[in-house]
Amino acid sequence: MVSARWRHALVVVLLAWTSMLGAARAAEPVLVGAYPFLPFVHNGAGLTYELVDAMNRFQHDYVFQLVDTSANRRYRDMSQGAFQMMLFENIKWGWDAQTVEASKVFLQGDGEVFVARSAPGRDASYFNDLAARHILAVTGYHYGFANFEADPTILSRNYRITFSADCEISLRNLLAGRGDVAVVTKSYLSNYLLNHREAASQLLVSDHFDQTYAHAALVRKGTRPTAQELDQLFDRMRAAGVLKKLWARHGM
Repeated sequence: MVSARWRHALVVVLLAWTSMLGAARAAEPVLVGAYPFLPFVHNGAGLTYELVDAMNRFQHDYVFQLVDTSANRRYRDMSQGAFQMMLFENIKWGWDAQTVEASKVFLQGDGEVFVARSAPGRDASYFNDLAARHILAVTGYHYGFANFEADPTILSRNYRITFSADCEISLRNLLAGRGDVAVVTKSYLSNYLLNHREAASQLLVSDHFDQTYAHAALVRKGTRPTAQELDQLFDRMRAAGVLKKLWARHGM
């Protein structure tokens, strides 16, 4: 006959085991697409990585895991199920609203600016006629000056334009004299100039944005978490000061 003490011990073990199984089931993996996009994704680091880490620490229903993609390939990869979610996106950047849904905007204020090499007599009016300039751009990006068209064939038809993998390469090509105007993320440019102070005197930066970012999360419809769940998560993280610390770390 089993004693009361052993029955109690058995119940405790069973409850602990059941709790562990429930926790394991609750931690549902979520694949998050990430493509080179400074300062969000670059060489296995960046703000996207930091946000995903913070999201995993802040809740235990999901385990968010990053999956590599590219600016051009991300639409196909999302639709084919390579991942179900993206961060720091905008549904207006070529996404099909029938198949994806957006969270509320969780970060505003950053954006893309025009940069040229400094020269005597050159001022901000240099950026007024982009059709007369050789533009350095990033493959797959949507630019305000081109009405958010991202097709390289169409862009090359309308502008003298050279594409690269990210805005770091665009800026490097600009400084090497391989183009007239680079379009780069302002927060990336600010961090670049902090680390390369000698470059500040070599560069002319526009006094207006090509576009200002309204960053949200995108999720494939019919998957979890839903956009509403992400809204609630970001709201809790914002209230706890987590998002503010992340943005401040990157000058946003």
